[in-house]
Amino acid sequence: MPRIKETKSNINEAYRAIKRLMLKQKLIPGQKLLYRELSGWLNMSKTPIVNALNRLEQEGFVTSEPNVGYMIKPINQKEIFDSYEVREALEIKALETAIKSATVRQMAGLEERCRSFDQYRPYQYDKKKLMLDCEIHLQIAVISNNEVLRYLLRRNFDHMILRIQQDNYIPERMEISSQDHKNLLELMGNQDFPKSAELLSRHIRNDRDHVLLCISGENQDEMDVVSMFESGS
Repeated sequence: MPRIKETKSNINEAYRAIKRLMLKQKLIPGQKLLYRELSGWLNMSKTPIVNALNRLEQEGFVTSEPNVGYMIKPINQKEIFDSYEVREALEIKALETAIKSATVRQMAGLEERCRSFDQYRPYQYDKKKLMLDCEIHLQIAVISNNEVLRYLLRRNFDHMILRIQQDNYIPERMEISSQDHKNLLELMGNQDFPKSAELLSRHIRNDRDHVLLCISGENQDEMDVVSMFESGS
């Protein structure tokens, strides 16, 4: 029995370690994963690494092909568009509940997360900035007291954080997002759900459009990129 526990522990550690490598961008979308390289980085044998990769494949972070092996799964524009559509539905539902039930302490926690996002000002939008942004939105899910919704939103954010490169993010988005967060906080404090929902939807869609534009790799304007998916083409 101790041996089984140790194996599960090794698999979990390998799973977390590979995700950390993705977060640090040592493993990037499209990169082939070599067992020998991973074994050296993680100081582990092949078995827990393979099991961890199987789990990551089930969750959509990696993909595999026979006789080729594993690779970090690239993310395409359609998947991003769909993910943001799901995210918007989840967050509006969380907001509807949270705005009715938020305590003073919970709102203070949300305000603190907004402050942390605003005070961290890197030269370029990076993973830490994105994670701080996600923590604000997750806090609203926490306030809603819906554990399933929170879990689904966390999974959605994990894919955005680990599988999208922030290299082309426009720095001005940081200031726009900060102002959106402050305005949302004020509207939630006033328990104004219609205006809060309108602002949150606009905030999420603007972020989606910006991400799509950054990864498009084409000289298309923002509306052209978005319209491809809204029209179903």
